[in-house]
Amino acid sequence: MVEDYRNKLEVQLKQIEGLISKISEQAGKYKNLPDKYISVSKSNGLTQYYWVDKKTKRRKYAKQCEIESLRTVAQRDYNENMRKKLCNIKKNMENFLSVYDIPGIEEIYNRMSDARKELIVPIIEPREAFIEKWKNVEYEPMGFEEGSAEFYSDNGIRVRSKSELMIANTLEKMNIPYRYEYPTKIKLLGNVRPDFTCLNVRTGKQYIWEHFGRMDSLSYANKNVFKIDAYMQTGYFQGKNMIMTFETSQHPISSATIKSVIEQYLI
Repeated sequence: MVEDYRNKLEVQLKQIEGLISKISEQAGKYKNLPDKYISVSKSNGLTQYYWVDKKTKRRKYAKQCEIESLRTVAQRDYNENMRKKLCNIKKNMENFLSVYDIPGIEEIYNRMSDARKELIVPIIEPREAFIEKWKNVEYEPMGFEEGSAEFYSDNGIRVRSKSELMIANTLEKMNIPYRYEYPTKIKLLGNVRPDFTCLNVRTGKQYIWEHFGRMDSLSYANKNVFKIDAYMQTGYFQGKNMIMTFETSQHPISSATIKSVIEQYLI
């Protein structure tokens, strides 16, 4: 699979359009300014400003009392340079997005007949095959202590708490592939078992999801702050390739929060 960045690029394009609009809204302030720009030099370690006529290129020393006028003209020139740059980026991004077609790469293989597929080895593993292989990875479950509470997800996966049960059931309802307590090697800790390892099937990106459920316990919080630091030293960061959720006895995690997290990172 090749990650498709279209959504991120479209978000950034909207940001650029917003900046262009912001500059345009300010343009009226600078309509009647003199047709001059500013030159800056140093003399005996002091900054000196000059007005420069755009037509004649003649310089005139700017007095201290003109500092507000200097600021206004400098802002106008800065805004205009920014506007030109942003408009150029916007145009190039729009042109790029018009031909940006990551799904089309996979379709070259998908559109082939089964007979032709048998003759080649695809350069990119087909999405469905990648997802199926990811789902079918075998690993030894960690096991449960005898007599511990039993919580089973709708798909029959046993988890350790009501909160994990909410997360598992929501993942299953939203068709997010996951592995429960899949072993992962972490610096300072060795092999650990994150609560969930999840796959974004659109991007092919994998996230580990740790739910910290007793943050009002000082010993639990201290232990898991160390654990979070170990994750970061290994290269796992919130939002990049890791999801972290938290709760206390007074503030339990809600189904709405779980759903929002999944929509943000896993769809």
